[in-house]
Parts: sequence; structure tokens; C-alpha cells
Amino acid sequence: MINNQKEIKLSPELIEQCNKIKPIDIMVGVLCKDVETTVINVLNVINEGLYTYFPDNKKAIVITEGESNDKTSDAIELFEPYCSIEKIYTKDIAKGGKGAGIRTILEIAHATDTKCVVLMDADLLSIKPVWIQTIANPIIYGRADLTVPYYIRDKYDGVITNNLVYPFTRALYGLDVRQPIAGEFALSKILYEILRKHPLFPIDFGIDIFIVTVAAAEGLKVKEGLYSLKIHESTSRYLEPEKLLVPMFKKVTGSMFELAKYYETFWRNKEKNNENILYRNSFSKKPIPVKIHIENLKKTYKNEYLLIKSKIQKILPKEISEELDKIIDNYTAFNPELWAEIVYNYAAAYKSAQNIEQKNLLIDTLKTIWIGRFVSYALETKDMDIDEAEKVLQKQAEIFEQKLDYLRGIY
Repeated sequence: MINNQKEIKLSPELIEQCNKIKPIDIMVGVLCKDVETTVINVLNVINEGLYTYFPDNKKAIVITEGESNDKTSDAIELFEPYCSIEKIYTKDIAKGGKGAGIRTILEIAHATDTKCVVLMDADLLSIKPVWIQTIANPIIYGRADLTVPYYIRDKYDGVITNNLVYPFTRALYGLDVRQPIAGEFALSKILYEILRKHPLFPIDFGIDIFIVTVAAAEGLKVKEGLYSLKIHESTSRYLEPEKLLVPMFKKVTGSMFELAKYYETFWRNKEKNNENILYRNSFSKKPIPVKIHIENLKKTYKNEYLLIKSKIQKILPKEISEELDKIIDNYTAFNPELWAEIVYNYAAAYKSAQNIEQKNLLIDTLKTIWIGRFVSYALETKDMDIDEAEKVLQKQAEIFEQKLDYLRGIY
């Protein structure tokens, strides 16, 4: 988390550059790190989208780069926007990850008095000019403070979202945004000013859930949009979970639990959702299939679980630990009711954790259990189409909602 405000000040040179171009109506912030092969195309598409769909607005593209190990910087230097669009290129003003890049963009937005900020990753392969219009319009027309994309995804894509972040966020904050850590956003000035002053602003992968949770808990308007396929270069690294997915899981879950503690008053007093649940079918284009190796995941779960079983038993109630013991031989026993109670017990334990070592232990052990839950979900849905699998996930989210009083009782 960022706690030292001195670390996030813009340089005098950057402030001077901001003063020359302000005020800005629409700013697209592009997050870059090791993206030499994709960044030029992303920037050109953004450039075209801004020029085509917002001809009468004052526009800027802000490119911020983390610590790249390739020629990303050289590629960015080659990019020249249309003459009606301003360009700022800078290194991240803090070290850490994606959150540091977004913080850089928000500080520049503040310095340029920007009305709408769009955030885009520079490794997107499927980006189109119209995306800028679709995601920005709810902000431009004053209909929302945050736009979150809904991407067409395979049933095995979004593995952190589907079984953890979505049901948890929906239950605690009453926000039925299907992909709360989708990666791309549009933000109003009201929202980004709240974010940049927030004491829990993360500088890593936890930034996406932070943005969505703060918007929901602060009572701001959140909308979904941008119904499209998403292809990005980093998806290939999902096949090597230790490189991307595991670090992402730890950062996202840590941020999610920190925010639950911070906004405890909100979800404790939240009224029960009495809306009728309707399962609607999707008949959109089909996403690119995501391959998973269930047998390998089973082995991973079994090996890790047996190694840390004694640690898990100290965290969870005895009856839940006994149920977990059955999972290795019977994954159908790992039902969403059990999973919801496990997640809520971990959230409560995280609140009581005294130091970073205890928090890390909680996240590490929950990560192992999460693999077991994903295996159970994968086995249940292996012969299902996307719509059928989605109903399984929606039912799981309902169960998280129904068990919110359980969390209130143990928190």
C-alpha cells in the first residue's frame, strides 16, 4: 500500500508539462511494461478512437512505463498522436506494479484538471477504436462514475474473478459487476479524486478490485459496458501460474480483504438484496477456449494441501477442516456453500492478523484451497457450455450473498 505521500509527487518538469495542456476533457492512460511488440498498435488504435469519436473534446494520451526489460521505451518514443491530441510519456512515479502506473496517471489527471480518465493496458491485442467511445461515454454524459467492461470469456478464463472476487464483491457491496478486475476502466473526476487520496491505494495487482470496491462502497454509480472479446498478450502466461496468476491472486485477495476491513460498516449495514434472480442466456460470439490441465491441478492441490494442512487447521473451524480433508478423494464435496464459509473465515482471520507475516500466511494457504475449489468447478462444468457454466457461477454468488450473515457473525 502507498502511505507516504512524498513518494507520489509529480516532478516539476511533469507538472510544467501538465500546466501547458490543461484542462483536458478525456485522457486515456496507457500502462506499459515489457510491451515492445504491442504498444505501438495499442497507441495507434487509441489515437484513432479519440480522434474519430471525440472531435470536439480536448484530448490527451498519457503513457506511463514501469521497469521494462525490453525496448518498450524506444517503441513509445516512435509514437506521434494527431495534432489535436496531447501526449505525455513518463516513467511510473512509484515502484510496485500496475497500481503505481495508475497512480501516475491519476496524478497527471489531477494536475491537468481532466474530466474523464480511461485506463488501458498496452498488451491488448483485440483493442478497437470504438472501445474508447463505448467505455468513456457513460462518464462523458454524466451517467456513471466508473465504467467496467464485460468481456466475452471462456468458462475457464477469469479464474480469480469467477470463484472469488465476483461472488465476494457482489455479496459485500451489492455490486453485480461480473468482471470487477477486468483491467480497463473509465473514471469520473469525482471517483479518481477519491481514489488518489485513499489510504489503501495499492501499487500492484490489487488496484483493479480497489477501484471497483471504492466506487461501490462510496456510493458512486458503476456501469458495465464494452461487450467484446478480449485478447491480451499476458494471457499466455496463465499456462505458467507461478509467474502471473499466483502473484496476482495474492495481491488481489490481500487488497480485497483490506478493503473489507476498511468498509466493514458499509457491508454490515447493507440491506439484503431482494431482487428476483433471473438467469439470462448469452448468444454472443464464442470466446477463445482456455485450456486447463485438471490432473495437474489436482496434483498441485493435493501436494500443497498436505504440506500446509496443519496451518489450515489452525485457521478454520474444526468442522470445515474435516470437510476439506474429504476433497482430495472427492472433489464433488467441495461445494459453493463450503467455499463461501472458507472465504469468510479467511476474511475474518485477516481482520485479526497482527502483522504482515500472518497476513501472508493466510493468503498463501487460501491460494491452495482456491486451487481445490477451481478443480471442483472445472470438473462440474467440463461438459457444459458457457451459459450452463455461468449459471453455476451465478448460483455460487447467490450463496455468498445468502451467507453474508455468517460473515457478520464471525467477523
